[in-house]
Amino acid sequence: MPGSHMISAETPLLPDVVRVYPFSWGSGFVWPSGTEESEKNLAYARDVLEACLPRAVLALPEPPEEPVVWGCEDDAYPEWTGIRAVLRERMPYARDVTAERMADVEAECARQGIDTTDFEEVWTRRITAWIAEQTMHWCGLMVDDEEALTPWLMDLAELYVQRGMAAEKAVWALRCTKAVPESRAALTRLDAYMGTAGRGPAV
Repeated sequence: MPGSHMISAETPLLPDVVRVYPFSWGSGFVWPSGTEESEKNLAYARDVLEACLPRAVLALPEPPEEPVVWGCEDDAYPEWTGIRAVLRERMPYARDVTAERMADVEAECARQGIDTTDFEEVWTRRITAWIAEQTMHWCGLMVDDEEALTPWLMDLAELYVQRGMAAEKAVWALRCTKAVPESRAALTRLDAYMGTAGRGPAV
């Protein structure tokens, strides 16, 4: 791991290290619970999180909050969930997130009267956010060796919250590693930051 899948000749929209992400979108990009906590896998998780981190604060947090299944009628799900379903079918793995496939889905959405403003930019960022979320989740909630996560996970989690990507999972990663002083310090700083900025999840 990462997987040794063949990379397509299409135009990639994700960084190389993310393109070889081996977990499918069909399973939510989730790292299986039995994934070995090896030095190689931890290094890959760090590389993914570094590659997915936005360079600046996002105008709107990503990814969007998941709808509550029992709170939605069949026709009341947010429009973006339908777009995601089509994209997930066309792009089952990160290596499949290409300009060509994105353009096909954009054209299909346009035909259906769906707003496609900045489509490639929005959905590339959103897919990146879901991959970052699940990588953060595995590191913070599934990895037992907190020393192996220190301090890079805490540093990255704090930046993710501040920049508005995968913020909820980043906060949980810090909470789940609170035995580590670096996590407690990051949570304290974020508490002050959120109070000042008036944004993001409660810490």
